[in-house]
Amino acid sequence: MSQPLKKSVNVRLLSTIKHPDIAKESFDMQTTGVLTLKGEQPYLVYEEMQNEKAVRTTVKLDNNSALILRSGGVKMRLPFQLGELQTGSYDTGYGTMMITTNTTQLQFEDGHFQVEYELLINEEVAGTYTLELIYTEAK
Repeated sequence: MSQPLKKSVNVRLLSTIKHPDIAKESFDMQTTGVLTLKGEQPYLVYEEMQNEKAVRTTVKLDNNSALILRSGGVKMRLPFQLGELQTGSYDTGYGTMMITTNTTQLQFEDGHFQVEYELLINEEVAGTYTLELIYTEAK
């Protein structure tokens, strides 16, 4: 079995959150990460700080579906399938809460990934999220 292909990348993360009845929030973060190819499947792994805790994020990149796994300071599993409801989970520290994603837009091409989705908790829309990842090979 061949070894996965890995390369260091610079990552720019743009996210927008729109909660019902609350002003839209936008975040723009830059970090470094590793892009790994396992066969034909690309995975992007990077770390970020949230509330002074390191959060490791792994993104399985694809055109029709994607998966975001977060561990460390935040534990979350967010699956995306265009046009289909998907069940994920979020560890609150007091227990695991089931969450649902309703993916309305999903686009991936080398160096650029974007997903737009509604996050549902107990079948109620908690917010509409847009996440955009732009990565370039680190020099």
